Amino acid sequence: MRDFVLALGVALVAALALLLLRRADVALVPGSEPPASRVESSLAPAQTEQASAPVATPEPAAGEASSLWLLPDGTRVATLNGATDAPPLAEYWGTTVPWSPIVGIERNDQGIDWYLHQNGSYSTTQVVWRSDLNRHMAMTRVAHQAPVAAPVPAARPDR
Repeated sequence: MRDFVLALGVALVAALALLLLRRADVALVPGSEPPASRVESSLAPAQTEQASAPVATPEPAAGEASSLWLLPDGTRVATLNGATDAPPLAEYWGTTVPWSPIVGIERNDQGIDWYLHQNGSYSTTQVVWRSDLNRHMAMTRVAHQAPVAAPVPAARPDR
């Protein structure tokens, strides 16, 4: 069992690495990419609008669906794309990139709204079908800018 868990962990890390290294203009799932306005592209620029300032609000009552998203600084903003009960953004923001305030909302070419952060990061919430739970749930996504490693040339066997 331990070997299986280790192999599964290695496979997940490899899959994540492939996702991070793939070309920015290729989406595996419609709407999976943040807006193209920050990436050189032949696509039309993404629509940008001013984001509402995060507001301090009380936590929703138990059992009540929340359309507010808790940010790492303790403030809340509206969830995007019809999501409710989204987990706190701090769970997905990570520790390698410092928190950055929201400065706008952009819509990608698939119609998915993303929060644009001051440092160029993007975050969003969406409703997705979870077949394992047999229901719809909120999904959180974060995209940070990072340098891209140069491709490694394929090894050529000596002839």
